[in-house]
Amino acid sequence: MRPTLTLMLVCTLIAGPALAAEERIVPASDRKAIGVTIYNHDLALVKDRRSIDLGTGAHTLAFREVSARIRPETVLVRADGLRVHEQNFEYDLLNPQALLRKYVGREVTLIDRHPTTGEEKARQVRVLSAGDGVVLQAGDRIETEISGRLVYPDVPANLRDRPTLTMAVDNERAGQQKVEVSYLTGGLSWRADYVAELNDDDSRLDLNGWVTLTNESGVSYPDARLQLVAGDVHVVEEAGRRFRTLGEDAVEMAAAAPEMREESLFEYHLYTLERPTTIADNQKKQVALLQAADVTC
Repeated sequence: MRPTLTLMLVCTLIAGPALAAEERIVPASDRKAIGVTIYNHDLALVKDRRSIDLGTGAHTLAFREVSARIRPETVLVRADGLRVHEQNFEYDLLNPQALLRKYVGREVTLIDRHPTTGEEKARQVRVLSAGDGVVLQAGDRIETEISGRLVYPDVPANLRDRPTLTMAVDNERAGQQKVEVSYLTGGLSWRADYVAELNDDDSRLDLNGWVTLTNESGVSYPDARLQLVAGDVHVVEEAGRRFRTLGEDAVEMAAAAPEMREESLFEYHLYTLERPTTIADNQKKQVALLQAADVTC
């Protein structure tokens, strides 16, 4: 058995690089539909469907603007004729400090400005360290402070301006097709709030119920089909499979109507908002749950 195993490993290593391909961006503007099902305990299911025109063969897809709180191990990709060989969650986001760290050991251009004349002078320096402060090498000198501004020749490929899922895929069917990516994420939560107004003799009241949504997932969900699930969900083994089935049903059941509809599903209560809504990042949104006027106390 040992020689056979060795041969299989060699074949895998040889075949692996053949899957490499130029990266193809799949932006949020290609989105056709998005569904968000929010559970208790900082947990939500996102189903994001986008359209892309692909030729046959190997591709690298960059699925941009996914949740920054995604659980990568739960990602599931669906598309006819599309086989995923590898997927990566790229969350090393572009900022000055991250860019400087990527250039440790490499040369950049340091531009100094003369304090009186304003004349600028460029020189090449090597970044030695970018941890607790910056250490630069300029010729035979070591400098620990930046007196000017740094200019970089390019942006490293693994730095992203948005959280991104990259996928090495093999496509069997050329043409336009829909790619659906579903995943679990943190950063989305909901609660129900009620406001009651009593009349003068405290005999009757007007009742308003609101759902308060909080989005701290690092991305917005425009025109999303929203559903809320009340009940504790245990994401383990059998319960985990039930959770996924519940989430899939939840996304498909949305329809156009003005208010939220309540249903019982297993031991859960499912609330469906019967119209699309935008859940912006770093936002608390309130959605009407119920309204009842002149209720007897």
